[in-house]
Amino acid sequence: MEDFNNFAKNFGKTTENQNANTGGLFETVSRISKKFDGKSTDELLRAIYKEAETRKRAGTLTNADIDGFVAMLSPALDAKKRKYLIKIAEDLKKI
Repeated sequence: MEDFNNFAKNFGKTTENQNANTGGLFETVSRISKKFDGKSTDELLRAIYKEAETRKRAGTLTNADIDGFVAMLSPALDAKKRKYLIKIAEDLKKI
């Protein structure tokens, strides 16, 4: 399984179809992952969540964007982390 930090660093390197499904979320994750390069996964996850929450409240992150992000990230996670990601996504969708 791929480490989250490595996955996040390469997250923006996807096909055009995948980018179309997630809007600007790829760019946001790429920017955040570069900023947090060398830091802990927890710090990176907190930063991504905070950015997603801010964008959701501002109306620039849709539930479809969140679903696309979950769909792209899920294959790189084990069952426990996938379940946690889904819970976070559901929380974000309620905002």
